[in-house]
Amino acid sequence: MKKSIALILFVLGVTIQLNAQRMMDGSRSTVGYIENGRVMNGSRSTIGYIENGRIMNGSRSTIGYIENGRVMNGSRSTIGYIENGRVMNGSRSTIGYIEDGRAMNGSRSTIGYYESVRGEDAALFFFFFFL
Repeated sequence: MKKSIALILFVLGVTIQLNAQRMMDGSRSTVGYIENGRVMNGSRSTIGYIENGRIMNGSRSTIGYIENGRVMNGSRSTIGYIENGRVMNGSRSTIGYIEDGRAMNGSRSTIGYYESVRGEDAALFFFFFFL
């Protein structure tokens, strides 16, 4: 049986001068926002949370963790890594990149963008899909 993980959120662990991030697909259509620990869809309905290294769904059940560059599922098994702008799967094969406001696939084709929508201190987060 093929296992798939529907949505995993990766934290880039960088504090920058922003209060919210807008996530856009490759054609720059807005697909979501991250603001004050809330993950929202394009119409700003909350679909999840990120708080104290925990990744939570909309009802605040913990579905994963982020710790020391490792992305873990709810039972703390490592399912991926983020390191030096590279997004890697559990066996450390590079599956994507995050660089200068762009999300890229493994061959560095741009698949999405993120940008600020207001100016205050906040942590930068990014959506990334594992299939």
